[in-house]
Amino acid sequence: MLLYLTSSGKSSLVDAAANKMELNVKKLIGKFNLKSIVAKDMRNYTAAKFFVVDASCCEETPEEFCVALQSFQMMFSTRIIVILSGCEEEENYLSCLLTCGITNIIIADTPDAVTDELVECLSEQGMQRYIRQYGSVEEEITVPSSSEKVLEEEIHRYEWNADNVKIAVAGSQHRCGTTMTAFNMACWLSARGAEVALVEMNTNRHLHFILNVYEAVKEKEHYTIDEIDYYLTDELDQNYNFIIYDCGVLDALSPIFRDADKRILCGSALPYELSTFSKAVSLCGNLPVEKIGVCVPDEMKDYCVSVFGKDLQFAESSHSLFSANANGGIYMRIVKGSIKSG
Repeated sequence: MLLYLTSSGKSSLVDAAANKMELNVKKLIGKFNLKSIVAKDMRNYTAAKFFVVDASCCEETPEEFCVALQSFQMMFSTRIIVILSGCEEEENYLSCLLTCGITNIIIADTPDAVTDELVECLSEQGMQRYIRQYGSVEEEITVPSSSEKVLEEEIHRYEWNADNVKIAVAGSQHRCGTTMTAFNMACWLSARGAEVALVEMNTNRHLHFILNVYEAVKEKEHYTIDEIDYYLTDELDQNYNFIIYDCGVLDALSPIFRDADKRILCGSALPYELSTFSKAVSLCGNLPVEKIGVCVPDEMKDYCVSVFGKDLQFAESSHSLFSANANGGIYMRIVKGSIKSG
């Protein structure tokens, strides 16, 4: 699906390209505050493969517009395509977008040319001209095909025999799915009846950025979004069934990771990343650790098992920080001992 944020005057601009690429289109037409759309509405459209936004329909300045898109990039894996055609301050927008690594940008000034540029942006590789010209590199987006999509897991609420169970999530390197795993596990547990806290121990300070986007209100020492309490420091003001720590990159064996009740180590497993993942596993020594390979290509899985052992688990790409179903089989294996029988 293609989600299109647009003014009424440009509402049909994507139709020809969408038809050519055989994509369904959902249109939101009007004048928008992009930050509000990202924070409050995007979770209703996580199935969208592409987010096309006409900059002229948004109220923000170019700088504010790009900050909102950075928030979007933090929370969702949908490819962003920006239409600047006919937009005032085109050069300012273009500069800000390229700084953010957004390179699928349409500047054509005729309908046919817009269609051609949009088709290029919707292609597997996306638009390449700005990557070549400016050296910007857009984060690779993994979008499952229709045959690969996992059916929504039926949600059962359990009674939990867990009192402040500490789960530490770390990664072998930056951008290997650590924060996404921590958030998804918190959402998975919460949706199944557990009381959950997520604590930011990641030096990237992703949580601070996310709380700002969602304009979360502080209560005592925590902020709450969708029944999950979030902490910027390890100073909890109440008890929970589970406390999940986003530990960031495992450069050293921190006390939080070492002393946790459960430990999850995320790693990427492309050939040039295996040594980094292996070093992180070695750093854990004899500590019990749940090893998770994130988005491992099928052709690499057997080799990864031979290197890291049969207990290595494989996580699929998640397209939302707030998914309550992504990779649930992994989380169930980790916490099933805390579900009350009967």
